[in-house]
Amino acid sequence: MAVKKPNDPTYDFVMSIYMQHVPSQSELANPFSANKRQRKTKLVTKVAKELPDDLNTWSSRNFVDYFAEQYKLHFSSFYKVTYTSDNSIINVIMEFMNENNLDKNEWTKKFIDWCFLNKDLSIKAKGHFLLQNLPNFLNRYYQDAVYSQPDTHLIDIFDEVEKLVKEGKSKEVYARYGIPIASTYYSTFKNVTSIQLEAGLLKLFETLSNGTKEEQDLLSSIFQKSISRSPYIQEFELLDWRKRFQNILPKYKVETWWREQDYPGSPRFNYAKFIKEDGQ
Repeated sequence: MAVKKPNDPTYDFVMSIYMQHVPSQSELANPFSANKRQRKTKLVTKVAKELPDDLNTWSSRNFVDYFAEQYKLHFSSFYKVTYTSDNSIINVIMEFMNENNLDKNEWTKKFIDWCFLNKDLSIKAKGHFLLQNLPNFLNRYYQDAVYSQPDTHLIDIFDEVEKLVKEGKSKEVYARYGIPIASTYYSTFKNVTSIQLEAGLLKLFETLSNGTKEEQDLLSSIFQKSISRSPYIQEFELLDWRKRFQNILPKYKVETWWREQDYPGSPRFNYAKFIKEDGQ
């Protein structure tokens, strides 16, 4: 005897997402890469680690070496390099640049240089200056060095979100754009209520948290993007996702990208399209 499908909107919502293919990390690559500024060969001064002349070829390890050399210059002491953890921090920085349509190598170096010039910010906030603290200043840097430029425009992500939803790639939407953006789209254009969103996502997150490594990595990406895509506008859904899903979050709070609050300042993305105006 066939099992009758429950008439439950929350069940329908979570199953429509969970039954989708779990995207690999390569599938979560920045969809705007084709729109980035054309890369140019940039020459930089060689340091003790014999960094490549072409900045575009620098790897995470090269940036760690560069940070260590700059640390020696600025503090007259040695920075103890641990490539396994340090590389992951550089990757967080590079990914931030990537998703903001900036050349990741050029702007990662600019960000590191800015951090050393403004090292007092980290020392005042953390009591020390270490590579692991740099991601905390990514949005401050973007607001000061990028967003303040007269030719800087909000990044349009609506069409890509809508395209992924229409292709049935719900998990990928959450993994690329985070909880507030994806949930606001579903609320505005699919009429999924806030209660249904929370209940459905809770079921999904609990399943992913206890799933395979690939599924756990997907959940990590969802939380990370929920932070890195901030700040948001106040009309967005589930802005208090940390409180709503607090029982799932403890193991992610040790990650270098974790923040207890959204980034301050003005949004970097064009969020107006996600909100229907009155009467529409």
